[in-house]
Amino acid sequence: MFYLSSKESRIRQKEAQNARNNRAEIVKAHSIGQITRRDLYKWGLLTAGGLALKNGLSPFARSAFAAVPTGTPSSPLYGVKKYTQPFRRLNLQTPVTMSQIPTSDTTGLSKGDAAFPAYLNERPARRLSYHDDFTKNPGNTAFINPLTKRGPIEGRPPGEIFAHQRWNEFFPKKGYIMSLAPVAPNSGFHPNLPAQQPNSIWTYGSGNTGNGSLPPFLIKLNYGEPATLRVYNHTPADRTLNNGFGRNESQLHFHNAHNGAESDGAANVHHFPGTFYDYRWSTTLARNDKINTQATDPNASGPDGNGGLLNVKGDFREIQGTMWAHDHRFFFTAENVYKGNLGMVNMYSGRDRGNEEVNDGINLRLPSGTLLPSGNIDFDVNLVVSDAATDQSGQLFFDIFDTDGFLGDIPLVNFTYAPVMQVLPRKYRFRILSAGMSRFIQMQLADSSGNAVPFLQIANDGNLFPNPIPLASLDQQGTAERYDIIVDFSTFRIGDTVTLVNTLHQVDGRMPDKQLPLKQALAGVKDDPATGGIMQFQIASQVESVDVPGYIHHATDPDKSMVPGVLTTQIPIIAPVRERVVEWGRAGTGDSVQPNGQCIPDCNEANGFPWTVKVNGQAAHSMNANRVSLVYPKAGDVEHWTYINGGGGWDHPIHLHFEEGITMNRGGAPFPDAENLKRKDVWRLRPGGRVQFQIQFGEYGGSYVNHCHNTVHEDFALLMRIQLLSGVPGSPQTAITATPNPTPDGVFFTTPEVLPEALVTNSVGVAPTNGSGGGSGSGGSGSGG
Repeated sequence: MFYLSSKESRIRQKEAQNARNNRAEIVKAHSIGQITRRDLYKWGLLTAGGLALKNGLSPFARSAFAAVPTGTPSSPLYGVKKYTQPFRRLNLQTPVTMSQIPTSDTTGLSKGDAAFPAYLNERPARRLSYHDDFTKNPGNTAFINPLTKRGPIEGRPPGEIFAHQRWNEFFPKKGYIMSLAPVAPNSGFHPNLPAQQPNSIWTYGSGNTGNGSLPPFLIKLNYGEPATLRVYNHTPADRTLNNGFGRNESQLHFHNAHNGAESDGAANVHHFPGTFYDYRWSTTLARNDKINTQATDPNASGPDGNGGLLNVKGDFREIQGTMWAHDHRFFFTAENVYKGNLGMVNMYSGRDRGNEEVNDGINLRLPSGTLLPSGNIDFDVNLVVSDAATDQSGQLFFDIFDTDGFLGDIPLVNFTYAPVMQVLPRKYRFRILSAGMSRFIQMQLADSSGNAVPFLQIANDGNLFPNPIPLASLDQQGTAERYDIIVDFSTFRIGDTVTLVNTLHQVDGRMPDKQLPLKQALAGVKDDPATGGIMQFQIASQVESVDVPGYIHHATDPDKSMVPGVLTTQIPIIAPVRERVVEWGRAGTGDSVQPNGQCIPDCNEANGFPWTVKVNGQAAHSMNANRVSLVYPKAGDVEHWTYINGGGGWDHPIHLHFEEGITMNRGGAPFPDAENLKRKDVWRLRPGGRVQFQIQFGEYGGSYVNHCHNTVHEDFALLMRIQLLSGVPGSPQTAITATPNPTPDGVFFTTPEVLPEALVTNSVGVAPTNGSGGGSGSGGSGSGG
């Protein structure tokens, strides 16, 4: 083995830091539009793969010292040790009650609007965007962005295409108001690590305020209780005030809820500082129009808030549980999500009620608690697992250059460095979200001797399994995958510890290279500090309630939770109406521009994007929001899709918006019980692999996307637009919808390019941009343009 002298090591560390500083300056210049990626190619600073080659820029260059996956000097920990700070629960958001306005009045309230309580002094939520009011009254300050004094107050586009679908049928009963904003002062990953500067982290805070909060948010939703989420954008209007990365434009994607495209948060509808966006989270149960249409099945239900149930239409086999939401601003998703634009959402149903005591033959009584009628989280815990890197001053750092992916060397749980959680000797449910940009994880539990602790996996990407699966190790988990597990701590003594361990070793953004034996991973490895223990549980004699602060739970309390042998019923595989094949990878040279040279959104500098998608063996394309790659022609059609990894030594976690698929096979390759015939919305393709699943869309229509959830790959164009045609007569979503183009002055529309392979019928038209017009063009652009 070759060893460096201490002097030479210091020199190389200095060179590596200089390289990082130089790269950070270019990142900042690019983020504010002073230079383009095309400029970097022209100057010879980038390869097609995105790697800066010059010694003065690249920490991977021969003279530089790069010993950790970030490719930059190790993030300083200032002597902080693991398991020295308490675990932080996610920031629970409190809803308000919405009421329907019965008649129009002179105060500006309109019949059918959803009113927030008067004390909030909030304008009501409504079916049509306030952009319509701005277009009709461009000089009325009530509808103008109050920060910039230009453009509309609401970022949601105007017209019927972006009106909330089925508004009265799924009228919002609850409301949430949140702000995307710089993090509050003195926030960080550990009390003994430097506090993050406000613009190092942009995250969500409660109310219409200027402060984001850490850890991220948690929202509880109930089936049968639709909600409005109003998000204010309080990020700086000046793009330069981003501490080197992140775009101050946002669209919040509720992954993978059953919502109309206008509320999916990924339809090229980002909004700007000073504006808000009203999302209507419908809590629609899938197959609402096909199965249980009279809402007579009590299995298809949600908590009514008083201990009872509210029946809903749809198929109870498709209830969702563990969800999350995150920024989806095209071409800046990685930077923004890494910067803190994310949170989790728990969906509660009659069967998965969040009360372990109610025994009515419907409720599964999974570990949760009993103090609230539903939605208890005392023993039901959300874990957001991610990885971060900081510069030498301890501030969050991100490098835009490597298109393979970016890895951090600081493991975080709920944006906390290696915390410790006090738990009682009883059963707990953990909802584990993999939320890094490019890192795959693989979790095990270790006792104090390093031996594996068994557990049960009960759900995958928010979908309950038909039966619990006993495991000693989870499968690999790609970004955005959620695994729900039940851990029984009752066999441990007070004072014992159990450690949550990432056993998957990864040193670049392409894919993990090996799973380490549990004891080896637990001991830690130098070349990947995010491998190893990431969180510790300490068995305690008592813990304070999260659901009712001040109430104390004791180790001697009876554990009333259950884990039934049957959790739900299998949905059968049937003959499809049609089949499709989608290949993800680097076929050809890629593209991102239309024939007229315009890229949508603003990515015209990005020629040479490496990532491409091929549908049914046709030409490979990089993402363009104005290009439709796949049209789903009829709500309710059952299709079989095959995803193929195009190879090249990468793995890709591929996410399908809006619906879940039933995993059928991996092309003859073995796959675990946790995937076999299980519902998912993210599929890890595996290197050179493939996966086939059954899919059925319904209820809503519009423009959605399908993409790699290695968010670095996504931002370098490994994403395609799909068009779902609504089955609701009279809906503009029965035709292909025009493409919105957000600007600070308002939204204008363009006619999308529809690829030949997208169409499976010749009866598909293009929807008008408003309720009466046709084609594309001027459907409500701000200030006339």
